[in-house]
Amino acid sequence: MISSIWSRGFWAPCVLSLAACGDKPAPPLPNVIILSLDTVRADRFSCYGAPAGATPRMDAFAAKADRYASCTSSSSWTLPSHASMFTGLFPFEHGSHGFEVDGMIDNVHPLHPDHVTFAEELGSFGYDTAAFVANNVYLAKRYGMDQGFDTYEVHHERAAQVMSRALDHVDGVIAKGTGQPLLLFVNVMDAHRPYAAYSDEELAALPKDQNPNGLLEDLCKQVMNRGEAPGELGDRVSELYSRAIHRLDGEVGAYLDALEERGVLDNAVVIITSDHGEAFGTHGIVEHAKDVYEPLVAVPLIVRYPDQKQGRVIEERASSVDVPGLIAKGLSGHAGGVTRVTFPRVPGTHPVVSELHFARPRDIVLYKAQFQHERTALREGDMKLILGGPEVQLFDLAEDPGELANIAPKRPDLVTAMTAALDQFIVRNRYTGERLQPRALSDAATKAMSALGYGPGGKSKAPGDEDDGPR
Repeated sequence: MISSIWSRGFWAPCVLSLAACGDKPAPPLPNVIILSLDTVRADRFSCYGAPAGATPRMDAFAAKADRYASCTSSSSWTLPSHASMFTGLFPFEHGSHGFEVDGMIDNVHPLHPDHVTFAEELGSFGYDTAAFVANNVYLAKRYGMDQGFDTYEVHHERAAQVMSRALDHVDGVIAKGTGQPLLLFVNVMDAHRPYAAYSDEELAALPKDQNPNGLLEDLCKQVMNRGEAPGELGDRVSELYSRAIHRLDGEVGAYLDALEERGVLDNAVVIITSDHGEAFGTHGIVEHAKDVYEPLVAVPLIVRYPDQKQGRVIEERASSVDVPGLIAKGLSGHAGGVTRVTFPRVPGTHPVVSELHFARPRDIVLYKAQFQHERTALREGDMKLILGGPEVQLFDLAEDPGELANIAPKRPDLVTAMTAALDQFIVRNRYTGERLQPRALSDAATKAMSALGYGPGGKSKAPGDEDDGPR
């Protein structure tokens, strides 16, 4: 990796000043702005089918951008799906995913530094690379997600505070007056447990039986401990989740306005997406990181390129692994050519796969073997094959979007063909390199894990109550 980065970096000065390298100056490299909305399902955006008015600011943005009609996350939880966004690789290719353990152990491999991230790639072409993230557990430096970022700050805060830090950084870069292009990655968690459905003042005034986190815990017990249907409680929690996304929509709109006021969006590739979804009782699942059904992996993907004014709906099925390639698509000159070679995948050019490699520590402790499995899903058109677990499953999502009727017994030919295609794809590309082992959890890391519902007890505080600080 080091040699390849240096070889690309050798050309960066020429790319940044082509007026001196040839007769015709190349257009300036665009800024790259990425918003990762942690735990946001596609179907909670109005432009993806939610009721009108659910997400007015993101809908307005999508109206002048490329909106991918279907985007599938590479996994149903944060670390493997973000590793896919950063590297253009599926979890079975980058190896940063869970492994089987018994008990409260941090069971995930960090991202290996041999993998090239889009931050490393863009940095080699002179970009100022900065990330501001709210997920202080699985996006912490200890998992290698800071690879290639000059600035990488982790603060478990609400979206407004995280975005404010990002804007302060933008102001600092602008003040230097160098014209250096920006790579700005922002991750926010307002749609993650405990759902930022209220302001701090409103939350403090709520009766205990209306607190989002308490209701979510009750739903977990009802569905996953007692095996009951989600019922009215599931509807209440789902509504709180939608309310949190509506509030987040306003924060996203304010952030985009601030970037536009600073002139950052005039020449920018802007990507809005999510790492995974959330479930409220379907298939006996609450929250995420437990399976690969559609509520957990169907995410939004909206991309706007420099000077784009006309919106388009793109039908090619997209994946988390397409993010680097879609960035490369917006780069010109030598930088674009090299980056497209490094990250060749774009929607419609590869199989669409989702993976889950065993459960998170809290699930291991509370639900024993219930979610201790490896599950892999393959999409081909409207057909979705799921392998792993007690039975092979095949769903026709056009006829059965809720994945309720397993048609595998009726279509053995299709199951055989799709299984063979998936096996061939995985065998050909599986990561066989070194597996990094997680470091022992500190008290602070264990506390942060518990706050997000991944540790013992699952008790949670609102973003901002625990500041993990710069990493």
